[in-house]
Amino acid sequence: MNSAPQFAEQTASRLEIPDMGIWPVTARIHGTRLLEGDIVIDWDDGKSSHFLALWLREQCPCTICHSEITRETLIDITDIPVDIYATDCRLDDTGYLLVTWSDQDHASRYHPGWLRANCYDDWARAERGVQLPTWDSQFSVPEFDALDVLQEDETLYDWLVALDTYGLTRLRNVPLERGSVAHLAARIGTIRSSNFGTVFEVVSKPDADSNAYLSVELPLHMDLPTRETPPGLQFLHCIENGADGGESRFADAFHAAKILKEEAPEVYRLVTTVDYCFQNRAMDCDYRARGPLIELDSNGNPLSSRINTFLTAPFTHLPREDVKAALEAKHYLMRLLNEDRMRVQFKMAPGDMVAFDNRRALHARTEFFPNTGHRYLEGCYLDRDELGSRLRMLERAKLGAGQVTR
Repeated sequence: MNSAPQFAEQTASRLEIPDMGIWPVTARIHGTRLLEGDIVIDWDDGKSSHFLALWLREQCPCTICHSEITRETLIDITDIPVDIYATDCRLDDTGYLLVTWSDQDHASRYHPGWLRANCYDDWARAERGVQLPTWDSQFSVPEFDALDVLQEDETLYDWLVALDTYGLTRLRNVPLERGSVAHLAARIGTIRSSNFGTVFEVVSKPDADSNAYLSVELPLHMDLPTRETPPGLQFLHCIENGADGGESRFADAFHAAKILKEEAPEVYRLVTTVDYCFQNRAMDCDYRARGPLIELDSNGNPLSSRINTFLTAPFTHLPREDVKAALEAKHYLMRLLNEDRMRVQFKMAPGDMVAFDNRRALHARTEFFPNTGHRYLEGCYLDRDELGSRLRMLERAKLGAGQVTR
């Protein structure tokens, strides 16, 4: 076993890691050893990481394997033998891992912070697999000042952490000018266009191509379940809301999944495994998609929902006996979501904006009455990818400035 030196760099330069990230050293390497050609690292906090040789060799950060400019891989990974093994591993005098490989005596140098952050042993995956907190009617929606979000990266970061964690946030003091919703969304990333345009108006109109443009009550739903990949984020900015009614409702589909798993396991199985069908109805487009009402990730945690009761399409791919069970399961889920214990409700005021995960936080609206006043909102969509990227860039900036990330 090779013992570690007494120090290690806290962050790596761009050419010392196989990506653009900044990786703090949260634990130092105590020692290294070979195990049947793989590499085992023992950390100074008592944990160990076992890296497969082929996995680690593909991530070699040297300038032969990765571009100095883009940090994208330069080599054809199929040129690496699948039975590659390490012939030697040790630490250099700064605490980095040095590995010599069996293919043409290639050598690699790995930053300890990157190794620790990308470890995939059971203990590391368990640490990263913490479930998101879910919420019900007692949830206090996180609120932020829109002007601070526009001007301060620190507030922007706090807002996005809340949005990523809970799937529902509320901004106050948004300028009442049209286009403000796009301005705020652009603080995160690129707006996603749809058949409703880049920025859409939510207003009662006679030539409506969606129930959202009527004054009727809207049940809890997500937008665009008819798409192969529905938008991940939605923003709705209230510019006018003088009409009676028109209160906003929200419910957490992930919380519903948690309850179903405990209280109705067969319903849970059906809504997480059966492909339900959706179709939009418009004169100028015809989108169709299908998928589970609640999608689970590889660890069995809720990943996404596809819930909408006014864009449903008939089942054509299931046997008759399965259709009945699937429909009954959907009804059970919707009754649960509409229970008082599940929903938060409030009336948006001019200058409010709600930002929410379209594939988690279901939204609804009570009926409003246009003859009592004007109601006008603007909205837009982003993909979840934009939120993830922006958060990582803000965290990278924090780390570069020596601050501690979450």
